[in-house]
Amino acid sequence: MPDAGERESELVMNMRMFQRNRMSRPGKQGFTLVELPVVSKRAFTLVELLVVIGIIAVLIGLLLPALNKARQQSQAATCLSNMRQLGQALMLFSHEHKGYLPKAWLNDRPTSNLPGDATSVAAEASAPDSWGYPYPFIGWDYVLLGYVKNNKQIFQCPSYPEGPLRGVTFDSIEGNQAADDNIPASYRMNLSNNPDAFTAIKITKLKRSTEMIVICDGAKAQTAGFAPWHHVATWESGADGQLGPKTKKNVAWDRHFKKANYTFADGHAQTMDWQATWEPLGPHQWGPAPTTFYSLQNRWRMLYLIPSVPANAVQPDHNKSL
Repeated sequence: MPDAGERESELVMNMRMFQRNRMSRPGKQGFTLVELPVVSKRAFTLVELLVVIGIIAVLIGLLLPALNKARQQSQAATCLSNMRQLGQALMLFSHEHKGYLPKAWLNDRPTSNLPGDATSVAAEASAPDSWGYPYPFIGWDYVLLGYVKNNKQIFQCPSYPEGPLRGVTFDSIEGNQAADDNIPASYRMNLSNNPDAFTAIKITKLKRSTEMIVICDGAKAQTAGFAPWHHVATWESGADGQLGPKTKKNVAWDRHFKKANYTFADGHAQTMDWQATWEPLGPHQWGPAPTTFYSLQNRWRMLYLIPSVPANAVQPDHNKSL
């Protein structure tokens, strides 16, 4: 009895003979059978599949670092663009407010009092030199928001998307405006040139405004679940606002390829290495020859107003790591 292979061969031969006979009969209409190639249905072996998977894994391993670097470069460029727009907002604010730069907080007037009861808040708002930002809408970010077309995304560094919002603390007393000052907290203001948190300074007081840092990439809050402070300062004693060459926990000094973005008092922005921001730009300003950075001129601080403590008082050593 013929096996399956023999039957298949016999069937193919019969079909070919039938095709030739039909085509050779003159005057007869028929159809032509076309011989089709036999397609092999052999499947991939396990070894071949493993080789293909291995090649794909190698390609992914080669491509991922390049893709991640490209993504980080794009994020750094977007952040720098944000900083430039905030720099332009600073210039517009200064132009409209007699040359003053905004403070980190308490922007109801050039020299503010700490908000107390409703009477004191009303008195600040109605003062002759009021800036028109009533408590609690007085953060530097809320003040500059109006100069960037109310685009809150400008305050969000894409390399820090998980950061909390500032302003939510006061939602319970802000009524229908509660969300107005809920702004991303990616950046902080440098208040080192201000004598304190209550007093604004004018750009003209800064000898080298092109080298004075006003806004920096800000680090997360020291206390989990809280938004970062609005500012950092070399004179700040609070842990969430301290700043010094070795006290960098409040600045995102390595956010972009071990560097950070900064906005300067003339409105421009640039990327800088942390150590470069502390390069001396002038001699110490008061007291005996310093053993620390405290009274040196650098990109964080050039303006040293008369200190509120005696010249011989012991100053905090921010060179120590905290």
